[in-house]
Amino acid sequence: MRGKLYGVGAGPGDPELLTLKAVSTIQKCDVIAAPDTGGAEGTALSIIGGYLDGKELLECRFTMDRDIKGRKKDRAAAAVQIMESLESGKDVGFVTLGDPTTYSTYMYVHELVKAKGYDAEIVPGVTSFSAAAAALGVALCEGDEMLTIIPARHSDGIGANADEILGRPGTVVIMKSGTNLAHVLGKLKRRGLGDRTKIAHRATMEGQRLYENIEEFEQSPETGYFTLAIVKVPEE
Repeated sequence: MRGKLYGVGAGPGDPELLTLKAVSTIQKCDVIAAPDTGGAEGTALSIIGGYLDGKELLECRFTMDRDIKGRKKDRAAAAVQIMESLESGKDVGFVTLGDPTTYSTYMYVHELVKAKGYDAEIVPGVTSFSAAAAALGVALCEGDEMLTIIPARHSDGIGANADEILGRPGTVVIMKSGTNLAHVLGKLKRRGLGDRTKIAHRATMEGQRLYENIEEFEQSPETGYFTLAIVKVPEE
C-alpha cells in the first residue's frame, strides 16, 4: 500500500505555536521531508526537533534564484524523492514554515505528487504575519477592512501599484522583502505612512524585535527573511 504525503505548517518559529494536528501528524509519519534552500527554510526542522524521535529525514534541495527552469527542476526532483518513499509504503510529512498554502515551496510539490495519483493532505499552520500582528498588538483587519499581502523581495515592492494598494483603507502586509525593505519603507514614508507602519523581526523567535513605526526601525534596523511590515492605511 502506498504511503500518504502531508504538508505540515510548522508555524512562525515558536514550537509552542505548532498545532496539535501538526504534532500528531509529524509523530505518525515515517519520513520527515523539509526544504533545503540554503537559507531560512531550515528553521522548520528546528521548530519540530522535539518530535523527530530519530525519524528518517529527507532534505529536498530547492534553488531560490530567479531562474524558473531551475526552480521547476528542483521541484520535480523533490517530488520524485518523496514519491519513492510513498511507493515503499511510508507516510511522508513535508514541514514548512508558517502555513503550507502561503508562499510555501510545499504547494508546488503537493500538486506534482497529487497529479501522479498519490494521496496528499495539507495541515495548516500559524502564519508569520498573524504571529507578527499578535506580537505587535495590532488587528490585521476590522469591520469591512481589506487585507492585502505583498511579497516584496524580488520586485519594486509596492512599485507601480502603490496608488491602487495604498489608496484603499485597510491593512497591507509587506513580507519576503529581504534587503528591499528599506526601499519599500522609503515609499511608505513619502506617503505619510511612517507612523502607521509597524515592523516585526523574528516574531515569536529568539531575537524578536518589534518596532512601532518606521523612524524607530531606522534607528536600529533588522532586515532579512524574517522581517515584515504591517501598514494601516487610513480612510482619506
